[in-house]
Amino acid sequence: MIEQVASRSEQIVARVPPARRLHILVVTNAYAPDRTGMASLNTELCEYLVSRGHRVSVATCFPHYPEWKVPLTYRGKLWQQETRNGVAIFRSYTYIPSQRTTTRRILYDTFFGLSAAVRCLPIGQVDVVLTVSPPLQSGLAGCFLARLKGVPLLLEIQDLVPDLAIAVGMLRNPWAIKLAQMLENFVYRRSDGILVISEGFVANLTGKGVPKAKISFLPLWVDSSLISPGDRNGPFRKTHNISEKQTVVLYTGNMGAKQDLGNVLEAAARLQVHQDMSFFFVGDGTEKERLQRHAQDRALSNVRFLPLLPPEPKELLPEMLAAADMLVLNQSSRIADTVIPSKLFTYMAAGRPIVAAVTRSSQAAACIRNAGSGITVDAENPAALAEAISQLKDDRELAECLGRRGRLFVEEHCARDRILSKYEDTFLTLANDRFTRGVLQQTGSG
Repeated sequence: MIEQVASRSEQIVARVPPARRLHILVVTNAYAPDRTGMASLNTELCEYLVSRGHRVSVATCFPHYPEWKVPLTYRGKLWQQETRNGVAIFRSYTYIPSQRTTTRRILYDTFFGLSAAVRCLPIGQVDVVLTVSPPLQSGLAGCFLARLKGVPLLLEIQDLVPDLAIAVGMLRNPWAIKLAQMLENFVYRRSDGILVISEGFVANLTGKGVPKAKISFLPLWVDSSLISPGDRNGPFRKTHNISEKQTVVLYTGNMGAKQDLGNVLEAAARLQVHQDMSFFFVGDGTEKERLQRHAQDRALSNVRFLPLLPPEPKELLPEMLAAADMLVLNQSSRIADTVIPSKLFTYMAAGRPIVAAVTRSSQAAACIRNAGSGITVDAENPAALAEAISQLKDDRELAECLGRRGRLFVEEHCARDRILSKYEDTFLTLANDRFTRGVLQQTGSG
């Protein structure tokens, strides 16, 4: 009898196709044409899955970043469906705050979670729901949709919230913190699988009672064929009239509270005596205007601010990174295991040395040490940051060595197709496991 049951089970499992073509529903508030690192990664993942033969539907909001304004072509609509490179995109209206206070940011995140859940109702049967956090409220929408459609939920964590909001002082009210932590625990419990981009996140989650078997570590990926070491004296320097003799210290990306870029401005102030050195801040964010005023008040002639690069042509980003002599990463001292910037791996792919002012125990510091790709100094220590920058300026051999190590690390650990293939395997495993359990339950009930 036991042998018959075992044989029956083997036959049932054998009916599970080894490589199914899935319909994957992705819930995220960051998608092209928004210009954020997360939007770019989400878009690449979805388009890769389509190229592999899967069907992908994305529930998102109307584009609004970095301006925090919806473009005219999307304005005045409650919802819209479009197709972009084979991906079906279901957009819905959400509240876009004109000023990013903590309360308004919470409303923005919550409104998106609600609107995404409603927008997905007309979408037919799917095989897997992927929800990307932050915001954590998208995870709540994912829980609802996965339960409604009877499919597994995969949660991808890019930043640890609410821990990050608490660390940088955005979330202080004890009742609000308690509510956010309850939401976090609920989403973790209801997720069938959790993907994290940093090994440090694993310890954070297991410390909160999440079973380790539920967590998978997949690092961020980089298209190393696009982002690669280029001509230092190429188009970017020519466009911005930067001489070959000028040492360029470059920061690119978001300019918000967690980046604490006032520390970099203070380092620039200490290095003003070096007339052959320029600091470039390229990007946007809630702190940019304040930083610009601070630079003007200090009369920092060695500092220049540039807008966020347009998404096309794609060559603009590698050309800009190639023009730098060193790339800066800066974080608030209160950040340790809650975030790892996607720009870090892009920096490494560019083959330029990194100078990082971060908490020594942070995931960013650990990654730089493991790769041997730069110099780390304590966060909120502009004197130490200025000294590290001077060291790389004077020691070209060291700078080139660090840049080569970073490039090698990316090629070995963050190759785009290799990482994206693992994402696909994760989706297939979740869908097949759910399929197998369903068949076994039906057989058992029979």
